[in-house]
Amino acid sequence: MFGGYILLMLVCYVLVVPEPVVGFVGNSGRPTCGQNAVPSLARPSRSSSALQMVFSPKEALAIEKMKNPQKFESTIQGLMKAKRLSRAQAEKRYGEFLLDPDGFALQAAAAEREEKGYKDWKEQAIAKSADPEATRKRIDEFQKRNSIKGTAIILVFFTAVVVYGQMNPYVPPGSL
Repeated sequence: MFGGYILLMLVCYVLVVPEPVVGFVGNSGRPTCGQNAVPSLARPSRSSSALQMVFSPKEALAIEKMKNPQKFESTIQGLMKAKRLSRAQAEKRYGEFLLDPDGFALQAAAAEREEKGYKDWKEQAIAKSADPEATRKRIDEFQKRNSIKGTAIILVFFTAVVVYGQMNPYVPPGSL
C-alpha cells in the first residue's frame, strides 16, 4: 500500500519541485550538481524544438526581412560591425535569435561564462557584483529559503496523499 505512495511521492519530487535557484546548464546539456534542472535553460524547450522541426532560422530570417527590410538591414549591419562577422554569419546568428530568443540569450551567457573562466552562474554573479559579500549572502539566503519551500510543498502533498488513502482505502473488486 505504501509502496505506491512512495513511488508517487518520488515521481512528484522529480517532476514538480525544481532546484532552489535558477542556474545554467553546462556544456554537456545536462544539469550537474549545484546547477538547476529548470526545464533546461540552455536547451530548447519542447515547444521550441517542435517549432524548430517546422520552422528554421532561415525562414524566421526571411519573414523578418519581408516585414521590415530597413530594420533588418540595419540589424545585420550592426551585428557585422559589433561582432566582426561576415554577412552570412550575422544572418545565421540573427535567424537563430529570431527563432528562440530566450535560448539564444542563455547560450550566449553560458558561452561568455565559459570564455571568462567562471565555474558557474553563481560565481559569475558574485564576481560582477559591486558588493560580492552581500551578493553571496543574498544568493545563499535565496537558495535556503527555496529549498525549505520545496521541502514543505513535498511534505504537504505527501501528507494529502496519505490522508486521502486512509480516508478512501482501496478495496479490490469482489472482496466484499
